[in-house]
Amino acid sequence: EDGIRDRSPSRGLGDVYKRQMLDASEASAFMGTWVIAMENPRGGGTRDQTVVIRDEGGKAAARIEGGRGGALDITDIAKDGDSLMLSFERSRRGRAFPIVLTLTLDGEMINASQDIGGGRFTVSGAGKKQ
Repeated sequence: EDGIRDRSPSRGLGDVYKRQMLDASEASAFMGTWVIAMENPRGGGTRDQTVVIRDEGGKAAARIEGGRGGALDITDIAKDGDSLMLSFERSRRGRAFPIVLTLTLDGEMINASQDIGGGRFTVSGAGKKQ
């Protein structure tokens, strides 16, 4: 071992951005409280998820509520072109799995795509600002 490389396995796209938080000015168009109707991965309609994106000391921060696993604060936020990417982990039955929520503005609406488990499956949804 050379002591330089991080030997831990990658947890998804967020690893690239883990060491620095996104400047709030880069996420200004996304700031606010969004209610997004995400498709239910087991079928049968949608489930509302509230995503709050805020300026926290000049850096972008977010909170997700209404999803499985309860409310979660997120600081691993990156900009990819016109999209905002929120990376976090959820645990289920003792196993942690990475999730990347990609948000894209579409006029007054927001489109969401949630990559779960490093590509195991994806759910999508759309919503609007409260």
